[in-house]
Amino acid sequence: MKLKNIGTCLAAVLTLATSCKKVIDKQPLDLRTEETVWSDPKSAQAYMNRIWYATIRTDYAYESWFGLYAGPFNTGEYVSDNSVTRAQRGTGGFKDETSVKDVTANIGAFDSFVDLRRVNLAIDHLNDPETRTKFTPSITDDMLGQAYFAKGLIYFARARNFGGYPIIDKTLTVTDELKLKRAGIQETYDYTISLLEKAATLLRKQPLSGRPNKSAAYALLSEVCIHGAAYIKYDMLNGGKSVDLTPYYNKSIAAVQSLTAEGLYSLEPQETYGKMFNDLSYASGSPKEIILAQLTPPNIFPVSNDKVIELNCFIPVFFNDLLTDAVKARYPGNTPFTGFVLNAGFQSIAPVPKVVDETFYIKDLDGKARRWPESQLFAKYITVIGTKYTLNAQANADGIKDVTELMYKNRDMRFYSTIAYDGSTYFNNKVDMRIGGNMHPRSYKVLSSAQGAITGYLYKKGIPETRSWLFGDITGWYKIGLRLSRAYLNAAEAYMMLGDNAKARELINLTRTTHGGLPALTSETGNDLWKIYMDERNAELILENDRYFTLLRSGIRNGAEGIPELNFGAVRELEIAADGKSYEFVNLPFDANVNNYNFNRHRYLLPVPKVITDQNPNYLPNNPRY
Repeated sequence: MKLKNIGTCLAAVLTLATSCKKVIDKQPLDLRTEETVWSDPKSAQAYMNRIWYATIRTDYAYESWFGLYAGPFNTGEYVSDNSVTRAQRGTGGFKDETSVKDVTANIGAFDSFVDLRRVNLAIDHLNDPETRTKFTPSITDDMLGQAYFAKGLIYFARARNFGGYPIIDKTLTVTDELKLKRAGIQETYDYTISLLEKAATLLRKQPLSGRPNKSAAYALLSEVCIHGAAYIKYDMLNGGKSVDLTPYYNKSIAAVQSLTAEGLYSLEPQETYGKMFNDLSYASGSPKEIILAQLTPPNIFPVSNDKVIELNCFIPVFFNDLLTDAVKARYPGNTPFTGFVLNAGFQSIAPVPKVVDETFYIKDLDGKARRWPESQLFAKYITVIGTKYTLNAQANADGIKDVTELMYKNRDMRFYSTIAYDGSTYFNNKVDMRIGGNMHPRSYKVLSSAQGAITGYLYKKGIPETRSWLFGDITGWYKIGLRLSRAYLNAAEAYMMLGDNAKARELINLTRTTHGGLPALTSETGNDLWKIYMDERNAELILENDRYFTLLRSGIRNGAEGIPELNFGAVRELEIAADGKSYEFVNLPFDANVNNYNFNRHRYLLPVPKVITDQNPNYLPNNPRY
């Protein structure tokens, strides 16, 4: 989507709310009716702008299903294996097995149908012949497409958490049976797919004013189909009826083919890949690749409102006077930071070192690309002694004096725009994550999880390193929902599920070579190809609310029991020796108790809360394994 057009989206909602308030101030309340909203296309479109976000959770400061939190349960990026989170985020229970066993909690997320009612009201009005005549058929069809897109997004968001969900295909009244029946998993996904197929036939081709277009419907459909197929299989593994999943994978592939045929989007060149996420002026222009994003308008929200801006989730506090005298003395003029500094920052999310090493491949001695710990470079130059990884005699003979020269050279190009590492730049500062360095978490006078690189790495993706941000600064930011690269990878997964490795490699190579600068795959198959695909998808989509759900699909493919990537125990901090000759993995300095990964099979779906099933037995049976 052309992001320069979407800044008005939420602003239009706020404007409409303001105008409604003026009507209330000046006229009797009974004049504020549905007819007021649907009296002309502009007011109706303002209503639709609110609808298709679906999405915005006004109970949580405008957080959306596109954001890191991914809904009321935080079952998205925050609980994937990518990131350490602070205790305040309340995600610890979803990294082990505690919260999902509580079938009495989290009532509102399941038993809340306000978004669906808003959409159904819109569909009623847009199917009214009088509205179609007043607005013209082309405008009405596009709005209907937006409504079906929004409804598909709502159902996908609910289905990812709960599997089966009540299908509400009309606006309910007090005379309807309100003890709704819960649909099964297949029925829910089939309904979601049908909504997006309708949306694709109705939406306009060209993006306009922040609205989803045909391409957005195809992109979302490609993911709904592969995720739905996985969960229909999950139902089968738990005693459900046997279903041929081939049509779902074929639909995913066909959706991407239709998206490509629209001809509006292309992969962003490698040299500007990072600007899609880190440069607001560029991203709000005309990126080649972004199909749909949520933009919070400028000059409304402060940086401290991390539910909207999210910038504050990534950045630590750092300025010279926070550091100990011994650390400052290591730098010219006792000034470790000579670029921008940050006097405020929350840093509630930071990269997990294990995942960094597995996700961002290094170009190896034989010209292939591998995970760093599995590389020929590692085997040749690193000796493991106890818990320490040390440069060996061969490294010394070949002139390698610092382990970071070896570890961080010739990585996947996305690494450099996604991760801040030892010796890199961050807010125009050279940052040292090693012991005694300006970003080591124990280099500060008063230790705090908001200071330094608490895992040995920081996120750069999604951060405009253009100024010294303050909590009170008013700004806007955006969350990317759908990109062309994501759709390509969806189709690659579908091809692999169908056993067509050649087509899968072709699609994986598009992002791997264009964005990552890695050598193309040639003949990889089986488990090797699956591992590469999972790593490639994470390198491409890290922090875009994808990883956790991709891991769930992978777990189902392997029998719906354990998921090794979510069952590795305690997260460890990467700690590089002051002299750069070695590194080791040590206990996290903060929040270790909420960053201990122990996956159990209950987490494939969340339960319908018991208090709800007590009120309405039609929601039973509960999800498998509860």
